[in-house]
This record gives sequence, C-alpha cells and structure tokens, in this order.
Amino acid sequence: MAKARLSNAIVTDYLHRIGAGEIEPGAPLPPESVLCEQYGVGRSVVREALQALDAKGFIVVRQGSVAVVAPRYHWHVLDQDFLAVTNPKEYYSLLQEAREILEPPLAALAAARATDEAIDEMEQVNRRLETVLDDPSQHAELDIAFHDAVARATDNAILVSMHSSITGLGQRTREASSAIPGAIERAVTWHDHVIAAIRARDAVGASAAMHLHLRQVREELGRIDTEPEAAEEGS
Repeated sequence: MAKARLSNAIVTDYLHRIGAGEIEPGAPLPPESVLCEQYGVGRSVVREALQALDAKGFIVVRQGSVAVVAPRYHWHVLDQDFLAVTNPKEYYSLLQEAREILEPPLAALAAARATDEAIDEMEQVNRRLETVLDDPSQHAELDIAFHDAVARATDNAILVSMHSSITGLGQRTREASSAIPGAIERAVTWHDHVIAAIRARDAVGASAAMHLHLRQVREELGRIDTEPEAAEEGS
C-alpha cells in the first residue's frame, strides 16, 4: 500500500504539470535515477508511476529510452485522476460540444425505441429533480440519472457506454451550472419537453428539445465566471 501511495503521488504530480502546460508534449521526463532523487523513492516506485502515466496516455515509455510527454490527442482526458487535478473549466466547452453532438440523436432514437417503463423512469427522475431545487449536488446526480435514462432507452449498449464515459466530468459541470439561480427549474422544464416528445414518439421533437436544453446549459456555463463578480458588485 505504501508503494502504491508513493507511486500515485508521482502520477498525480505529473498529471497536474502536464495538464497545466508546465511540460509540453514531446518534452522528455528526467531519467529514472533523477526521478528517484527528486521524489525520494526507489526505482520500482518510479517505474510503476511511469507505467501508470503511459497507460493513461500522457507519456510514451519506450524500452531503453527516456519517457516523453505524449501528444495531446493521446491523453485520456476523461481519466478521473486527471480530472481531479486539472481545472475543469478548461474542459467545460469540450464536454458541452460532445454532449450537443451525442445527446440530441440519443433522444431521437429513444423516441423510437423507449418502452413505457423507460419513459416512466425519466418522468420519475425529473419529478425528483423538482424536490432538490436548493441542492446543486443532488441536482447534478439526478440530472445525470435523467440523461442516462434517455441514453438507456435507445437500447444500444455502445451508445450508452459512449454517453456514460463523459458523466464523470459532467458531475462537475452540472454542479457548477446548477448553482446559477433558476438553472434547475429550467432543466426540469426542458426535461419535460424531451419526455413529452419521446412519449409522443416524436423523434424530431425530442432531438430539438434536447438541443435547446443543451444550448441553455451552454449559456449557463458561460455565466459561471461572471455571476460571482456581478453579485459582489450588487452587494
């Protein structure tokens, strides 16, 4: 366990430095002997850390050569360890773009395939959302549950897996946006529009409602940095 903690500390440090741009893609990491001195650990701990960073796509380790930072397109940016040490706001826009591409077609497919039970589940989750208007954390969990229910209603395991892969970062963006006054109420209203279209088997309407909902979310995410300043000016 102690060895694992030491290794994780090195991984965390390098994930932070790489994510912050302190170490650019293509830049070499120090030799193992130097890393051992820097962190006060043995060679086996350093090697374990390098293997973990390699597995996460952030460095490239080749036998007999120095490890280098991998190109950005190799990074597993949805890795939970990486997200825990980076500024999530840098990824809000990327995540939102991914959601806007993926989720409207999911809603359309759900309109064609959802069972009555699946639609009832969406309805139940959305009604629960109405009871947590003052709790951003609970809202985030239930909002994810609603969108997961829509994805599952497509009855396509690959699409469900693709959708669930972005929910880790989605928890943080939802907590941020739901702190804006009225955001949860607006989400509930848009969810109702999505549910109504799915229940009516209106694929076009379901897609449009989801698109408009996510556009509203994008606008709210854009206000996160300015809302506190405005509140301070008004106090």
